[in-house]
Amino acid sequence: MLTLPEWTPNLPGFLLVLAAVTALGLVAFVRRLSPFHGRGAFVGAFVALAWWCLAAAVENLVLGPADKLFWAEMAWPGIMATVLLWTAFLWSYCKGEERVRAWPTQAVLWGLPALTWGVALTNDFHHLMYVTATPMGDEPGAPLLYEHGLAFFLAIGVCYFLLLVCLIVLIDTFQKAPRAQRPHYLGLTAAMAVPWVSDLTYLTGLFMPFGFDPTPFSFIVTAVLLVWMIGRHRLLISVPVALRPLLDALPDAVMVLDPGDVIAEANRSAQALTGCSPLTGRRMRQALPVSVVAALDTLAAEGVADAVLDGEPPRHVEIRTRPLSLGNRPMGRVVILTDITCRKQVEQRLTEQLAANLALQQQLREQATRDSLTGLHNRHYLEEARPALLAGAKASGRPLSVVVLDLDHFKHFNDTWGHRAGDAVLRAIARFLIANVRQDDVVVRVGGEEILVLLPDTDPHDATVRVEHWREVFGATALRIDDQALHATFSAGVAAYPNDAPSWEAVIEAADAALYRSKDLGRNRVCRWHAPGPAVAPAQRAPIA
Repeated sequence: MLTLPEWTPNLPGFLLVLAAVTALGLVAFVRRLSPFHGRGAFVGAFVALAWWCLAAAVENLVLGPADKLFWAEMAWPGIMATVLLWTAFLWSYCKGEERVRAWPTQAVLWGLPALTWGVALTNDFHHLMYVTATPMGDEPGAPLLYEHGLAFFLAIGVCYFLLLVCLIVLIDTFQKAPRAQRPHYLGLTAAMAVPWVSDLTYLTGLFMPFGFDPTPFSFIVTAVLLVWMIGRHRLLISVPVALRPLLDALPDAVMVLDPGDVIAEANRSAQALTGCSPLTGRRMRQALPVSVVAALDTLAAEGVADAVLDGEPPRHVEIRTRPLSLGNRPMGRVVILTDITCRKQVEQRLTEQLAANLALQQQLREQATRDSLTGLHNRHYLEEARPALLAGAKASGRPLSVVVLDLDHFKHFNDTWGHRAGDAVLRAIARFLIANVRQDDVVVRVGGEEILVLLPDTDPHDATVRVEHWREVFGATALRIDDQALHATFSAGVAAYPNDAPSWEAVIEAADAALYRSKDLGRNRVCRWHAPGPAVAPAQRAPIA
């Protein structure tokens, strides 16, 4: 039958139970706070502390030396886990990195306390933890005086090494922290220092209340101090953000320049973008690319500019600056460089695509407004150009001359020489007219062998002279078709708007009537329209436009 060891209540045992309850109360309180970096490790550290304090309490309460030794050995997993988890908490809280869940960290956090516990529980076989454990007096329940072994000093050495790491991390973070956040780190340093100093007094024999290690008792002070810091300085509530991880997490290159343009701070993206490491402490003009320096020189205290970094391929960056000041005292400026190479490439592709679309649109418009055989404009183009031509003639007071031109005996030409030859003649007269008209003149194939020529700012007399010259030159030009020299002629009628007719339809009818007169007079000639019109009514022909 299992029997409980003899024990007696005493003040040290009560205080240690109080320390365990305080630790667990702090755990319950912290779990109700908003999440913060290292919260899991913080909670685990104080659960482990509760284990340590309870084991130490039982060691004080039991009377037998063997029982006391057993509970001293039972305290070791709590001792090691408390220090390990407190270190993990401080690292996560100060550095802003959550590494407790990584499997190597988990292996250390679980493995080292378990290993130490195993060594302690098997101490009777090797005495590596405690060489001897002798009561300090003859009275029942007297505290034990321990002679420590190699494993004890190794475990204590690990603990003190970890506490030293904690102190270094706190000092480094304190120096880099803004003034408003420094009380957080002072409070954590004080909370850590209390049990550290207590353990040192025990190891050196300077202070042993109740003949016992004062370290577990000191955690009552640590817990009270942490609760006060949470209430007074919002410790663990207003969580300090580690600036270095925050800067390094930014995708943009960020640099802080002092008033002398010395780089006071730069993140990893800045080093990667500029290809210069380290940047901190170097002058801007020595460390940054020439294009970036030139852009910064053109900027005022605040502004935006672009720069191109040399390389294959070149990289485009957008540079933004903002002034930094403390009150009215200038402290420098922050420079943010954003890699916009992808955006520039997209913009370039969009520009090229837009240009291609515009060219295609122009090509399609040309195709829609051009005759496929001759390359001359067609009726669709005439419909678009007509309002502007009429408005221009009306506004300038200068006439718009209209020429209706028709190839002579074109059907006979086709029947004799074939349609391929007829097409060649149409292309030949088209080339001829394009070569002999002005830039503002318009040449339109309106159907079959009929062509319309519009001559802005030209009176009908000058137009008749010009067309007559065309007729003579074209008729005298030999056309090479299937190695044969052929000749073609045309007839033309000329009328002017608004001299000869007050509207588009009327001037077309007048020019058409003049064309019919040319044909009635034997073809291969140019006639100008004169009222009254000819005997052959132009209304019998299909209207132009």
